[in-house]
Amino acid sequence: MVAVGLLCALVCVSHGYNLKDLERRQPPPRTCADKGLCCQGQNNTCFVFGPRLDRNQESKRCYCDSNCIIMGDCCTDYHHTCSRQDCQVGDWQEWTTCDNQCGYGARKRTRKVIVYPDNGGHHCPIMKQRRACVGYDQNICDQNRLGEQAEEKAEQARILPIEFGRARTMKKYDPWKGILKNLYNKYFNEIFTRATYRGKFLITRTHYGCDDSPWANVLKVNNTVCVECQPIAMNREIGMRCLGHGVMHAKTSWKAVDVSKCHGEWVMVEGHTPDVCDYDIQYEDKLNFIFI
Repeated sequence: MVAVGLLCALVCVSHGYNLKDLERRQPPPRTCADKGLCCQGQNNTCFVFGPRLDRNQESKRCYCDSNCIIMGDCCTDYHHTCSRQDCQVGDWQEWTTCDNQCGYGARKRTRKVIVYPDNGGHHCPIMKQRRACVGYDQNICDQNRLGEQAEEKAEQARILPIEFGRARTMKKYDPWKGILKNLYNKYFNEIFTRATYRGKFLITRTHYGCDDSPWANVLKVNNTVCVECQPIAMNREIGMRCLGHGVMHAKTSWKAVDVSKCHGEWVMVEGHTPDVCDYDIQYEDKLNFIFI
């Protein structure tokens, strides 16, 4: 190789030009291989002046970036010189456990890239997946339920006669007037789709303030009342239920809305069921109420 280099140098000197002259006389690169170009993505500097695959005679440039496949302006040797490599991925891993151990949650799984795409190869497919699940760990669910019951026991139910719930379309019980105005203003655009449910309560303590009310005077000790939780009163922040809806066999407090000093305590004797109060007799109908 040294001898060849010396010979070339002697020839150049004997003919009156140097190595730089030879370099200038070399033909310019016209393909990706000539210039040693293979670029990723869109790279406007990755080109040579040469023929294009699309045979466009108006443009003198052909490109060696992987975006040329989309644009159709690749050099004629692009696919041969810059061979395409599609993405290759491994197998899916096992699904994770439900991320909520007591209630609705999600499970996940992933897979890894073995070979990344190159030179315009196909992109990698989805690498992560999620799906819904319902977790149930009895110990955790029992603890959660105890915590919920502690909150529910501390709440005070606010009640009205059931006629306010049945006759909201009547002028007499116009929801935009009187007691229900604030309730409707707060929840009118958030009426829930959960069905009405009810509970039955045995009154254990009451205050004398109920006696003079035409509708609250039935709230007497040892009377059993039925109270509906209707969608308009369900509160999203506490789990789409009514405030103070009670705990089975536990003593909780209640308040008759808009009746001064009418309040007391009761015990739930029939648990929450997706149903409405069903009294038909005129007097017993007065023992039906709604939560607000």
